[in-house]
Amino acid sequence: MERQLRSVLLASICLCGLLSSADAAAVISKRAVAETAEMSLGNTCFNSTPCGWLVYVPFTRRADYFMKNTCECPKGMSCLRTDDDLSVSAYVYRCRTEPSTNDSS
Repeated sequence: MERQLRSVLLASICLCGLLSSADAAAVISKRAVAETAEMSLGNTCFNSTPCGWLVYVPFTRRADYFMKNTCECPKGMSCLRTDDDLSVSAYVYRCRTEPSTNDSS
């Protein structure tokens, strides 16, 4: 009887130890998104990468909202409308040099 009691007690202690270590291992560490977002990693939009999308209402093509990409246009370039993506009902914007507006008339 005493031997059974010791076995049950030892099993209970082992079970409690396993459960407490399992709880400790379940701690989830979340990354700090705000800190990494503020760091300048040189996130430049490439020539083919859209810098934004102007989402419009299908059929009327009335502008709904502008969704900016996370990358930035390099100096000397602007985010300009280049084409229309009908599959997502949005005008696509890419980094381009602005056309000069010299009036030589």
